[in-house]
This record gives sequence, structure tokens and C-alpha cells, in this order.
Amino acid sequence: MCSADDRYVMVYNGEIYNFHSLRGELEQVGRRFRTQSDTEVLLEAYSYWGAACLTKLHGMFALAVYDKINKELFLVRDRTGIKPLYYAMLDGAFCFASEMKALLELSTRSLTLDYASLVNFLLLSYTMPPHTFFSEIHEVEPGSWLRVTRQGVERGKYWAWKRESADWNESVSLEESRRAILESLSEQLIADVPIGAFLSGGIDSSLLVAMLVNDLGQKVPTFTVAFGETSYDESPYAAMVARHLRTDHHEIRVPVGQGNLALIDEVLSQFDQPFGDSSAVPSYLMCRAVRPFVKVVIGGDGGDEMFGGYPRYGYADLARTLGRAPGWSLRAMLLLSHAVLRVSPSERVRQVQRLLRAADASGNERLLALSCYLFPDELQGMLTPSAKQRAADYVPVLMGAGDRSSGVGGAEFIDATMNTALPGDYLRKVDMMSSAHGLEVRIPFLGESVLACSARIPERWKYSVGENKRLLRRLAERYLPPAICHRPKAGFGFPFDSWLGEQGRRELHHQLCSPKARVRDIVSAGYLERLLRCFVEQRWDDLRISRYNLYQRVYCLWALERWLQRWSPNL
Repeated sequence: MCSADDRYVMVYNGEIYNFHSLRGELEQVGRRFRTQSDTEVLLEAYSYWGAACLTKLHGMFALAVYDKINKELFLVRDRTGIKPLYYAMLDGAFCFASEMKALLELSTRSLTLDYASLVNFLLLSYTMPPHTFFSEIHEVEPGSWLRVTRQGVERGKYWAWKRESADWNESVSLEESRRAILESLSEQLIADVPIGAFLSGGIDSSLLVAMLVNDLGQKVPTFTVAFGETSYDESPYAAMVARHLRTDHHEIRVPVGQGNLALIDEVLSQFDQPFGDSSAVPSYLMCRAVRPFVKVVIGGDGGDEMFGGYPRYGYADLARTLGRAPGWSLRAMLLLSHAVLRVSPSERVRQVQRLLRAADASGNERLLALSCYLFPDELQGMLTPSAKQRAADYVPVLMGAGDRSSGVGGAEFIDATMNTALPGDYLRKVDMMSSAHGLEVRIPFLGESVLACSARIPERWKYSVGENKRLLRRLAERYLPPAICHRPKAGFGFPFDSWLGEQGRRELHHQLCSPKARVRDIVSAGYLERLLRCFVEQRWDDLRISRYNLYQRVYCLWALERWLQRWSPNL
């Protein structure tokens, strides 16, 4: 779209929720509009305010504006990274797109694997901006902009997550949270099509649906996934919430033993780089099933990240406390835990071992110890000699580079999660899986009012070592049954191994251990064989890791293999 004065040309992906109020401001200063769209409002806002308009925008977006007079290109991405935006210098031209496959179509040569992204992926299951799996392609970071001129590229940030705790007691924190969530929900209900809501039965999605129904008078249809394996199935809780709120509720059933690699490949093909979060599979199935009913849904992402929903925040505080003990005592306990795990493997011992490892570390290393599927030192036994050489000593940076502070705990973990896992994993999954089916997912917990409010709430009201998401649980008590408000966090897990069934696991073993597998150029054959054998036979204790950790490692390697086969990068 061109601006009214024909100076600016804009391409844009996303939604601006407050475009009506912005339009009013612009009309007061004499701007006139030809359409009723948020796109025109966004373009005229940039034309009038320039880059200063970014702080006024409420929404999810990736946009590019070209200034015909100054010959400048301006790229920008929304605050938390809901919408993706990539760029590259290809054959002497600056190129950009919302998907990397568009950039790959423009390149006349094979691109090169980025080994920092490879390590990020193997350890964490996702990549971190600005890196991508191609050395030549970069990702605009959340809350950031780029200005491209004949003189070069200028970069800047217009927003960053920053905790600024206010002197609020629990009551004030509770009321401010409720006000902010309602404001964000109200803003995101603006649509010219029917809206539905994801409902997992957890605190976040249940609270949003309850506020939609009770406070805003919205009768939205709700949708949940029902897994055939009881330990992963939250659908009974979702059904309880739906009955309590009297919503038109729909269950998407995913039985065990009926999975297949073709469906996984269908999911993985939506991503232009390896993506290792196996819950993308049920997310894909959910979005596919929801799309015939509605075009827009409300999702509960962001609540865990900002409001202390992950138990690892409390573990980080506990690791900080244990870290004050003499180093020799921590290392002695760690050695003892290794011995116990060999004799009597259990998930509790594994958790204690991880906690002790985190306590003995500091700064970035502590957060990494509590985050990764694979510890950095395990790469030595996993990678081929050539891959080890190229990866060198790189480790992911989850917080300030070089910070060795022993005081790192849960608050810093919230910061790291907001800056890395949220855009790299959770938001990427939601955007790609919904976009594959033409479904738009709106995320009220990441609305500007909620971001600003959560940054001011003291951590003691968000979580403790023994209780996660304290404040949202208190708020949920006003709307939902006690069985929902006080249930432990379950997470959106996916029983990948049992869903595949033994035949599917054997097929995956055959494919990854085949001499034709491209992943063998990166991962040693011995490591692959042992890992896949344990996966087929369900013997995770042989590797002294959890069932979830085992199938996540396997899923990551399959995602990597399919990507290598598809794009054939230079290694």
C-alpha cells in the first residue's frame, strides 16, 4: 500500500488492535483515510510520526516501509516477536521476507549451515534471533528495527522486556493484573469474524475464557486436544471449565499408536529451519480442526513466561541458595547423585542432579543447566569430529554475555525466557502452526497493558519454590472451580513415542540410522544407534535421562534430518 502522499510504500503482516484510536488521533491532525483497514492507519501513522509511531502500536506485526524520497527501507518487528521477519544480502541485493523459503528462492547458490544455531537447537530445541540455521540469513529481533540505506544498515530497539518492580502488595498486584488482562482482551476482541478460544484446562487459557464469558459477555466456542494417554491428557479439566462456563466445547482426539512420519513431515515442512518442540504436532492438529469453525482464536501463551508459571523459576531460586554452599560439597553431592542414578534410576534423582548442577554453576551457565535437553559437555560424544571443530566452544547465551554472578535466580530466568524461549519456541510454534491453516491466534497475555503490568509485579507474588503462578491462581479463584485453580502445572506435552507406536519408532530408527541419512554428517553413528535403540525399546533409564528427554532428542534429530534433506546446506 502507498501512503496518501505517495512517499511511502508498505508491506505488512499482522494485526494492529488499537488502530481505531490511532486513526482518531491522525484525523485530528488533518489526515484523511480512503479505507477502513488497520493497514492504512499503520502506514499513515509512520508517515506522520516516523519511527516514533512504534511505541503507540498495540498488536502483532512485521512490516517494511520504503521511503521513495530518501531511498530508505525500514523493517520492524512487534515487541515480543509474535510475527517473524527475516533478511539477507543475496547476490548483492538486500532481501527480506516473513518466511525464509522466500529468501531461499531468491538465492542462486547453496547457503551455509550456521553452527551456532545448530548448537542452540541441539541443546534447547530452537534457534535464537538474530541467528538462523543459514549463516547468510538473519532474523529481526523482537522489539527491534532496521534502517537500510545506501550507506549501510542501522539497527535499534524500540522496546525490551525489563522488570521494574513496584512497591505493590498482593492485593494491588491482583487488581492491576485483572485490569490489564481485561484491557488486553477487550482490545483483541475487535474482529469482523467470529472468535473462538483454545482451552487446555490449565490456569492461563481457563482464566482468559472465564473473563471473556463473565466480564466481557462473550460466548466463545472453545477447543482442546484430548490425548489417548492419560498422563498427558488434560481434556477432562478443559471439559470441567467448559461446563462451568457453559461454552460450546469441542475436543480434538489424538489416539496413541496411530501416528506416522508423514504427518510429522507435514508439520516440519511448515518451518524453514529445524524446530524441535514436538508439541507442534498437536498444535498443528488443533489448528486444522479449529479452522472450519472460526478464523480467529484467543490463546493463553505468555502467562507462564511472565507470571511465574514454570517450576524452573523456583528451582533457579533454590539453586541460587544451594550455590552459597562450598563448591566441594556441591560437587560431592553431584557425584553421589550420579552413583544413585546408576543403581536406581528415577525422575526425582534426575531432577536433583540437574538442580545440583545448576547450583554449582553461575550466571548464564546456571540458567542453561535448568533449560537444556542436552548439556553442552554432551556434545563431545554426540557430534562428528568435523561438526565439533566447527561448533568449537560455543554455548547459547540466555542472559548477559560474561555474567558470572552467583546471584542469578528465578527473576533472571523470567527475563531469559521472555527474550529467548518465548520468541524462539512458543511463539514460533503458534504462528507457524496457525498460519498453515489460515487461522489467526491472538495472545492477550502479550498485550501491551499486560506486559507493562507484569514487569512491575514483585516476583514474590508470581511464584515461590513450592507454588507456581501464585497471582493468576488467586485471580482464577474468582471465576473457576478449586480443582482447576489448585491443580499442578501440566504443560502442553505430547506423548510422541506412544503416539508413533512401536512400528513408527522402528521406522524412524531405520531412517535416521540409514547410511543415506544426512544427519550422520553432524551426529556420530554410534550416538544415533544407541539413542534410537533406546527410543524403540522405551529404555530411557539406560541413558539415565527421562522419557520426555529421550523422545525430545529423537524428535530434534528427525527435524534436523528432514531439514538437511530438504535444503542441502553447505556443511
